[in-house]
Amino acid sequence: MAGTRLEVSARELLLVALGAIVASVVMNWPLVLNLGEDVPKDLGDPLVQAWQVGWGGHALTHQPLDFFQSNQFWPLADTLAFSDALIGYAPAGLIGSGSEAAIARYDVLFLFAYALAFLGAYLLARELGVGPPGAFVAGAAFAFAPFRLEQDGHMHVISSGGIPLAFAIGLRGYRLRRPWVVVAGFAVATWQLLIGFSLGLPLAYLLGALALFAAIVWLRRGRPALDRRLVIATAVGAALFIATAAVISRPYMRVADEYPEATRGPAEVDTYSGGPQLFLVAPDENLVWGKATEAIRDGLANVPEKTLFPGLLIVALAIAGMWSSSYPRWLRIALGAGVVIVSVLALGFQQRDGLLWPYRVIYEVLPWWQGIR
Repeated sequence: MAGTRLEVSARELLLVALGAIVASVVMNWPLVLNLGEDVPKDLGDPLVQAWQVGWGGHALTHQPLDFFQSNQFWPLADTLAFSDALIGYAPAGLIGSGSEAAIARYDVLFLFAYALAFLGAYLLARELGVGPPGAFVAGAAFAFAPFRLEQDGHMHVISSGGIPLAFAIGLRGYRLRRPWVVVAGFAVATWQLLIGFSLGLPLAYLLGALALFAAIVWLRRGRPALDRRLVIATAVGAALFIATAAVISRPYMRVADEYPEATRGPAEVDTYSGGPQLFLVAPDENLVWGKATEAIRDGLANVPEKTLFPGLLIVALAIAGMWSSSYPRWLRIALGAGVVIVSVLALGFQQRDGLLWPYRVIYEVLPWWQGIR
């Protein structure tokens, strides 16, 4: 439902936060019963990332100025920059010690990541004028889309809730003209960047694109007077984000210079790419669509990267929403265009067909893009 915007009350926020936690626990059942004993998905990347969080806690207390000089692959330097460092979760590493505590921390953060994804998407939808029922659907679709099951072994990928939450807080700050809320939105975006560059780099470019779009709109409207407090808040928030990016990118740049083979070459990107049929591929673990999409999935290599099924119900609801007059036409067009653009980019590119894929342009033009998969 849309119409007159209703503010999110403290009671609604509390109920949604509790509901997000319950939803995360239920959707990942029975993990909560075995904290410190079970590892979600598999014993590959999750164990490495559980160690990373533990190392983050150790580095904060013993060597904060040499955070990336971890004890893995010793005596090589900047070894924490061999992957997304999960710095945003480092404070959790201060709690407990030993292997059981490391797994327990990882399990709790895993549940937290899903809960935050639900909460962030819910609040963003509410800020865009959607009523609680529609916002609930948005939160569920973002947090529990079928394809996310295949990424359960990648904490840096499922930890995406900071993105919608940052935009929700930022939009609220600009709408209500509250500078400190604007800065808080940038702070959340900065925390998301600290999780890793796999999502942090696209977020940085998205923020840059939105800033450029806002500047163009401002110029086309004849340069109207701006709220000086909001301008200062934006500058402070942007400076925080950029400064953080500059600091944490230095070890990654050194690693890229030392190991040029770490960049993702076109042939490697090709192996993780595919055609539109990838949007029909659901994870094998999905009780509803896993069996139904088995024929397509079994013919693929690198299945986790090619599992893009968003869910049939949410696609149907999204299409219905595009035709609903309850929402501003500009918003429907903008969201629809955004979905199309992101969907095309999600397919990557294939070298053998000779087509000029949009993702290939981004891959070749944007700095540092060749370092993420």
